[in-house]
Amino acid sequence: MLREMLIGIILGTFTGLTPGIHVNTLAKMGGSFALLFAMGLTHTFLDVFPSTFLGVPDEGTALSILPAHRLVLAGKGVEVIRIALISSFLSVVFAIPLLPLYHLLAPMYSPTLGKIGVMFLLFFLILTEKGNRLKAILVILLSGALGWVVLFHASLKEPFYHVFTGLFGIPVLLASLRSNPTLPEQETEWNVNWNLLVPFSMVGTVLGMVSSLLPAFTASMGATIATLFSRDERGFLAAVYSINTSNFLFGIVNFCLTGRTRNGIAVALNNIGTTVPSQGVVILSALLVASLAVFVGEAITKPYLKILTTLNYRAMNVAVIAFLFSLSLYFDGLYGLWVLLTASLIGYLAQELRVRRTNCMGVLMIPLLIR
Repeated sequence: MLREMLIGIILGTFTGLTPGIHVNTLAKMGGSFALLFAMGLTHTFLDVFPSTFLGVPDEGTALSILPAHRLVLAGKGVEVIRIALISSFLSVVFAIPLLPLYHLLAPMYSPTLGKIGVMFLLFFLILTEKGNRLKAILVILLSGALGWVVLFHASLKEPFYHVFTGLFGIPVLLASLRSNPTLPEQETEWNVNWNLLVPFSMVGTVLGMVSSLLPAFTASMGATIATLFSRDERGFLAAVYSINTSNFLFGIVNFCLTGRTRNGIAVALNNIGTTVPSQGVVILSALLVASLAVFVGEAITKPYLKILTTLNYRAMNVAVIAFLFSLSLYFDGLYGLWVLLTASLIGYLAQELRVRRTNCMGVLMIPLLIR
């Protein structure tokens, strides 16, 4: 079991660090519970690297791109990485005392509860928009229309890749090209602000638990609610990264309890009929994998930055954009490319209209409300 777990950590490191390669893609190849669980959990720790420095999102970290990118341009990229690693680890720790409550809540899910949560979030987005609300509604509706087509009227292998890369990744990369930045020297010293990380990681853990219960309430939607609790970039990032890890962990627990599949790893486990271990084994495995993932993240931060600083930042952004479009073409052909281009235009429109990019989460909210 330990050997399989180590293999899973290596694979999760690969998917976490590689832009555009999601852990769900490798999960389809199958494997034991220990391997798939370790791979998925490690990925939630390390996907901060491409989303922070390259602007390439996963579904759970899409909303972190802009604040993380701003901190990188201020020379605080190492701080973002460490916020992510510590917050993700704390979410694993904070998830343990919540498990008895989760045992009671998991069987109580109903689709109506999911729709109520999404409706609340939709109104929250509109009412708290600081820009033009009509423009925000336009972005929500356009994103929703795209989501309706992609989720219910298209047969794509990787629908979320095209949608989230387009809405949240490509516009950031294009903005970087327009401003022609260079990657500034990154500060390596950082004092942990526990008074900030602990409470926001706790909030993120709870929101991640909720998002794993309600399929209509994704990790990114939980991150949107996190803006209620903090206007500080660092607090928001701590909440986002802890939601991402908590959502995955509770999704696996949900599968163990009810058989429901709330993430790609759970789907893979269900498809291959892998034997599910006891909850105690899951908890110990999570703590071990989380500890090793933090160690791996710390160990690769400086070499990763050293490689990036030797590259031409503008050329690297162009190469990343080309790579992302190539992946889209590889996953789903011209149809996937069309979805990516459409999503990119909507994301760029939100940027130009100066409304919050969180309005692009209409891509999930609108289809789920009218389904």
